[in-house]
Amino acid sequence: MTISPLDLIVLFGALQGFILSTLLWTTPKGSRLSNRLLATVIGLLALMSLAIAIPIYNRWVSYALDFLPLINAMPLGPLLYFYTKSLLDPGFRLGRSERVQLYPVILDWGSKFIGWIFLGGLFLGLVPQADGPAWGHVMNEYDTYADIPRWLSMTIYLGLTSQLVRQPQPTETTLSAPGKLPNLRWFRQFIRVILIFQVIWLIHLVPYIIPDTRSAWLDQFGWYPIYIPIAIMIYWLGLQGYLHARNSPAEGLSGKATTTFIPAETVDKAIQSLTAAMQTDKLYLDPELTVEKVGRHVQLPPKTVSFVLNQHVKKSFNAFVNDYRIEAVKQQLTNPANEHLTLTGIALECGFNSQATFQRAFKQATGQSPKQYIEQQTAES
Repeated sequence: MTISPLDLIVLFGALQGFILSTLLWTTPKGSRLSNRLLATVIGLLALMSLAIAIPIYNRWVSYALDFLPLINAMPLGPLLYFYTKSLLDPGFRLGRSERVQLYPVILDWGSKFIGWIFLGGLFLGLVPQADGPAWGHVMNEYDTYADIPRWLSMTIYLGLTSQLVRQPQPTETTLSAPGKLPNLRWFRQFIRVILIFQVIWLIHLVPYIIPDTRSAWLDQFGWYPIYIPIAIMIYWLGLQGYLHARNSPAEGLSGKATTTFIPAETVDKAIQSLTAAMQTDKLYLDPELTVEKVGRHVQLPPKTVSFVLNQHVKKSFNAFVNDYRIEAVKQQLTNPANEHLTLTGIALECGFNSQATFQRAFKQATGQSPKQYIEQQTAES
C-alpha cells in the first residue's frame, strides 16, 4: 500500500489536529469554554481530513467512509463565531439560541441517513442488493450539492466573526485598563486567511457541482486544493489557539486584583441594579439567561457586568445567578403546596435548565447534594 505525498500532508494535518484538539480540551489554562469550542473546530477539521485522505485498504474502511458521518462542516462557522465571542466576552455562555445554530449539522448526515435506510431495507428484504450502486449514486449526489449550504454557512458566519473582531474594544471606564484585553491580532489574520480559503473553495465548488465538469475536475485536482489549506489552518489555528490559552490565566483566577479602576459610585450602582434585577425582577427564572440579557436589562455593557461581579462581588456570572435560583429552590421545598412536584420540576421552575446543572450548582453552593439537604431539613423539622 502506497500513499501519495499530498495525502500524507493531509493525514499529518489530521494527526496534528487530533493532538492539538486534545491539548486544548484538557488544558487548565485560559477559558475552558473558549478552549473547548476551538478544540471542537480543530477536531472536526481533523476528522474531515482523515476521511478524505485515509487509504482504503480493506472493505471495513470503505464501509466506515460510506456510513459514518465523518464530515461535519455545517457547525464550523457557528463554532468559530462562538469562539470569538467567548474570547471577547468572559461571560459568554452557550444558551439555547446558540445551540439551535448547530442543528444544521443534520444536513451533513443526509447521505449517511440514505445509506442506513438502504442497509435497513436490505436487512428486511425490502431492497434488492443489486440496487446498491443506484443508492450509492444518490448518496454521492447529495454530498455534492450539500457543499453549497456548507459554503454559504461558513461565509455568513465568517462575515459575522469579522464584524466582531473589528469592533472597537471597550475603554477602561467600561471594563478594564489597557493591556488587559485579549490580543486577537493572530485571530484577525486567521480570519483573513479563511476568507481567502472561501474564495478557493468557491473556485473549486463551481466546476464540482456541474455534472459535465465534475469528473474531469476531480481527476485533475482531486480534493487537494481544499484539504491542503485545511491542513495548514489546522496547524496555525490549533497552535496559536493553544499558545493563547497557555499564556492566559486559569479560568478560576479572574478574581485576582488588577489595575482596573472603576469609580466606587459606579460599582455600587451596578451592584444595586444587578441585585434588583434578581430579587425584584427575578431574571434568574429565565433558564437561558445570559450576561448580555442582564446587561440590556440594567443598561450596562455585558463586560462591565462580568467585571463588577468578578472583581467586586467575587463571583462569576453563573455563580451569582445560580445563588438566587438555589435560594428559590429552598423556598419552594418548604412550601407544602409543592409536595406534588419533583425536585427536578422545582429546579426547572426556578430557572435551572437541566438536572445536572442544578445538582452541580447546588452542591457547589451548599456543600451538600439536594437529597442530603432535604434529609437534613426533614430531620431538623
